[in-house]
Amino acid sequence: MANKKISYTTRDFQSIRTELINFTRTYYPDTIDNFNDASVFSVLLDLNAAVTDNLQFNIDRSVQETVLQYAQQRSSIFNIARTYGLKVPGLRPSVSLVDFSITVPAFGDKEDLRYCGILRRGSQANGAGQVFETIYDIDFTSAINAEGYPNRLKIPNFDSNNKLINYTIVKRETVVNGITKVFKRVITSSDVKPFLEIFLPEKNVLGVTSVLLKDGTQYANIPTTQEFLGSNNRWYEVKALVEDRVFIEDPTKVSDNPGIKVGKYVQTNDKFITEYTPEGFFKMTYGGGSQSADEQLREFAKNGFTLDLNKYSNNFALGSVLKANSTLFVQYRVGGGTGTNLGVNIINQIGTVSFFVNGPSESVNTSVVNSLRCTNVVAAIGGANYPTTEEVRNLVAFNFAAQNRAVTVNDYDSIIRTMPSQFGAPAKVAITEENNKIKIQMLSYDESGNLTEIVSNTLKNNVANYLSNYRMINDYISIQSANVVDLGVTIDVVLDNSQNQGAVISQIITIVSEFFSPGNRQMGENVYVSDLRRLVQSENGVIAVSDMLFFNKVGGQYSSSQTSQSYIDVNTKQIGLVDDTIFAEPSQTYQIRYPNKDINIRVKNLKTVNFSW
Repeated sequence: MANKKISYTTRDFQSIRTELINFTRTYYPDTIDNFNDASVFSVLLDLNAAVTDNLQFNIDRSVQETVLQYAQQRSSIFNIARTYGLKVPGLRPSVSLVDFSITVPAFGDKEDLRYCGILRRGSQANGAGQVFETIYDIDFTSAINAEGYPNRLKIPNFDSNNKLINYTIVKRETVVNGITKVFKRVITSSDVKPFLEIFLPEKNVLGVTSVLLKDGTQYANIPTTQEFLGSNNRWYEVKALVEDRVFIEDPTKVSDNPGIKVGKYVQTNDKFITEYTPEGFFKMTYGGGSQSADEQLREFAKNGFTLDLNKYSNNFALGSVLKANSTLFVQYRVGGGTGTNLGVNIINQIGTVSFFVNGPSESVNTSVVNSLRCTNVVAAIGGANYPTTEEVRNLVAFNFAAQNRAVTVNDYDSIIRTMPSQFGAPAKVAITEENNKIKIQMLSYDESGNLTEIVSNTLKNNVANYLSNYRMINDYISIQSANVVDLGVTIDVVLDNSQNQGAVISQIITIVSEFFSPGNRQMGENVYVSDLRRLVQSENGVIAVSDMLFFNKVGGQYSSSQTSQSYIDVNTKQIGLVDDTIFAEPSQTYQIRYPNKDINIRVKNLKTVNFSW
């Protein structure tokens, strides 16, 4: 039988059906001649065309999910990120400064230092349903904090006769959102396998602070804080299992600055890597070896080569496997998200604390412990949610180009976003470069979830220090605050009288709010009014959008930043659109700070409407 000519270019249902008819007429003219819709053969044609079209679609989609710029599923983008060596960041916690105060008796004309106790690290201060923990011990007897900076205020208290009765001691300390927890798992023989994966039981994991592997399985109590901070039985997190050196505190040396620990590099095979799953779970992967390379060489010299390749590749190069009949303790923290950004004086409740006062009088000790109070003197900022799918896609692209170094501005952006969560996270970042000067401009979130130009110096310093390990030697880094421009919008619409106009107006406000939501806008992104108009116009109950007016809200409750675009009216600060667009500078982003009052919907009569666009 002669080869039959088949077309491979037909991809859709109708084209495939037509090609099948032509194929049948060409090669089987005497077998089938009835192609009417009511014929049996028409049914078979439709079924074959439908199956083929479905296969073509699924093949296209499968291939699409392997390409970064076309993939749609979050799991696919995470798999691509893994392939490219990117560790996708998780939730970020907010950070604040809290005044912790106690009342201690006077001793002569001074405070009685015998009753100035120590509030241990990990003690909690709460507010608005959020938990914050201290990151250092707080010693009320000391005038400085653990980082070596003065942070103590002494306030004398007098009775009605002007007699000194006691002192209020205030210590201003950093707190970080989140709760420290411990995960315990007994390691059995079935767990002794290469690259064991262990999932922590919660989604909102900020990160692992310490991991211990202790011999034995009968542990009623969890390890102490000192055990977790020590080096015995410790396993270390690395960026990749091929790394075998970690930088840790050297307990044998004394620092000349209380806030700076002396560090040293140690060689270790006890290591693990971590990553977030697309569903938001936290996964730990341990090593794959049970023998050192030296042990294998000795075994090879003794017994000769056997063809068991797995045996001879099972060394410590990628870390050790966990030992059977042992207990794994994982200390980790949960929390984070934009909901942890709180206003001033919101963190004002004492939570679970470890506060030791060892004065000579037990009743006074109890009184001092009960006097412990707290309040945050600055807003808690820096909290951020999981990156969106689009943000992960951009991170993958920038990370692959960077190759663990900062060369281009995209490299800097990618590296900043991978900074460990305990050091904070900017809400938005704009990066420009000129003559080897890298200008980084950042925004933070305020307590209401809006963008603010007020960025803590701590966050700026953390970003600068973190980048110092990646920047080119001749690059100079400048870190400043970016600009957020607050907008008001008035929209003239014609509504369907048969619809609930109040509900329609409410939905329009929601559409505009989401359009300008900080999570949906990037630094330097222009406002394309036609896109917003199309969204409003498509809402059920909206007949027409006749006009959209935009105003720059400046001063008072709003940002002081102004758009670089000219005003139609300098008094109302109505912005003149250019090609139906409000253009942004690279260091600018637009937002509507107060949607309920800054989005004004005016209902018009269709007969009187004069369309402006």
